[in-house]
Amino acid sequence: MTSNKKEVTDISSHGTTSLPNSRPNSRPNSRPTSQFIPRSSTPSISRGKMTPSRVDSGIIPNMIHEEDQSDEGTSTTVPIRPVRPRPKLSSRATSFAQSAKRVSMGARSYSSFSLYSHFAGEALDEDDDVDHRRHRVISGKINEEKLDEEIETEFVKKTPTASVGKAMFMFLKAFIGSGVLFLPKAFQNGGLALSIILMVIIACICLVAFLRLVQTQQIVGGSYGDMGATLYCQALRYTILFFIVISQIGFVSSYFIFVSGNLFSVANVLSNCRNQIIEKYYVWFPLIVLVPLSLIRHIARLSFCAILADIFILFGLVVIIYFTSDQLHNVGVGPNVIAVNSVNFGMMIGTATFSFEGIGLLIPIVEAMEKPQKFPFVTAFGLMIVTLVYVLIGTLSYLAYGDQIEAAVIYNFPPESRLNISVELLYSAAIILTMPLMLFPALKIIENALFYKFKSGRDSICVKMSKNFYRAVISVACAALAFGIGADNLDKFVSLVGSLACVPLCFIFPGLLHIKVSSKKWWDKAVDICLMIWGVGIMIYTLYVTINSFVHPSPSVPRPPYCPA
Repeated sequence: MTSNKKEVTDISSHGTTSLPNSRPNSRPNSRPTSQFIPRSSTPSISRGKMTPSRVDSGIIPNMIHEEDQSDEGTSTTVPIRPVRPRPKLSSRATSFAQSAKRVSMGARSYSSFSLYSHFAGEALDEDDDVDHRRHRVISGKINEEKLDEEIETEFVKKTPTASVGKAMFMFLKAFIGSGVLFLPKAFQNGGLALSIILMVIIACICLVAFLRLVQTQQIVGGSYGDMGATLYCQALRYTILFFIVISQIGFVSSYFIFVSGNLFSVANVLSNCRNQIIEKYYVWFPLIVLVPLSLIRHIARLSFCAILADIFILFGLVVIIYFTSDQLHNVGVGPNVIAVNSVNFGMMIGTATFSFEGIGLLIPIVEAMEKPQKFPFVTAFGLMIVTLVYVLIGTLSYLAYGDQIEAAVIYNFPPESRLNISVELLYSAAIILTMPLMLFPALKIIENALFYKFKSGRDSICVKMSKNFYRAVISVACAALAFGIGADNLDKFVSLVGSLACVPLCFIFPGLLHIKVSSKKWWDKAVDICLMIWGVGIMIYTLYVTINSFVHPSPSVPRPPYCPA
């Protein structure tokens, strides 16, 4: 935008329009307050190129060309890839809001914690920024010329600069989380040999699905939901958003159950079995932290929480390997370890899909990369590392404790051990600090649907308090769902969330979207069809197995409690 040798030309069916890089010298003296920047003169930014904002006025750009004026005075026209308009969304967007959104969507850089603010490519954290700028214009704190300068500066700062190494770090962080704690129980449900094979197969299928989703996004543009609306209809966009919402709520609810078990165990040990609170009531304790943090509008303010959570989770993984290895060395292989469990292996597939569920963070990662063509390498190598970690944790834990394995492996560790108490407390703290990040996409998606006709909370205290109340209600609803499920059904609930919410997002929708943009080669479309058939098939089967386990639970011998009744 500072170059004096370039200008961008928008070639459409309506002619050619040029936008010089220099700022206009004259501005209208007055304009309606509801339209801060006129559509005809508002620059939008797409993949680092300035173009006139003409999509909103009904003129769809067919191609963007960059004219480079050489030193000899000759100009060359370099074609850039076609630009597709994003589907029109239901929002209270003004022309300024739409322009600012294009700036942010066109080029932005993400830190690892801010991936959730653009979960599945949705601009979830940008409406408040737009409202804040609009408020500053209305209140006279900033004029439009200064506002344009801020937007240009923001564009330069948000240009994607993530290296392959940083993208790999974000990928591993997105996939290796608290879900690994539930895999040992899944290995019991599938049997050791069959579980290892299934983990590798699911990882390979996830690799195909992830790459096809990103390929579709690179062609179509927009978020996960926007691709559904562009390639099919608006109903598919809402369907994708629905599955995103229930998956995130399911994750948070399962973590409520896990944290309640940790807190109950720690309370029994520290109180010398004088604890009078029943385990299921500990589900409500994380709300003390979750409700205030869920009221935060800008997710970047939770960065410190995310960093602490990452450190605690890494420490917990190291301790899990230590305890399980020590159990194998001193005690030996646990009881009743089997190679294949033909009865409950469907639950293993659901739990494995739950653990591999990071598809919502793929689009933000690839958009943050300086060289997005390297993303297939990041995905392949990253999934290889993730699979090795999952197989290692699952194998060691199942071998160490056999059929005595609990829904979360740390429940098997010596409760009176100081190291175990530290792990339980730190893991609980890590998950509680992660809950606001995981719940943020669901909160914003539902909030945008409920309050899209209302003014911003900055302009109305009533709207702001209504949003705060809504966020608190959703947080309490997650705890209530966890309270109803109970600690005894944690492994079944995790499998249910994986089957019902994660399978469509991981397998069905990527194939459904990619088949619309796939090449004419028959094998390319065949892969998409097989991906969809696989997704629908395992979704139906795993749902049947999981629901049957709720209705007809298999008999099991519970471990003796730390505190005798």
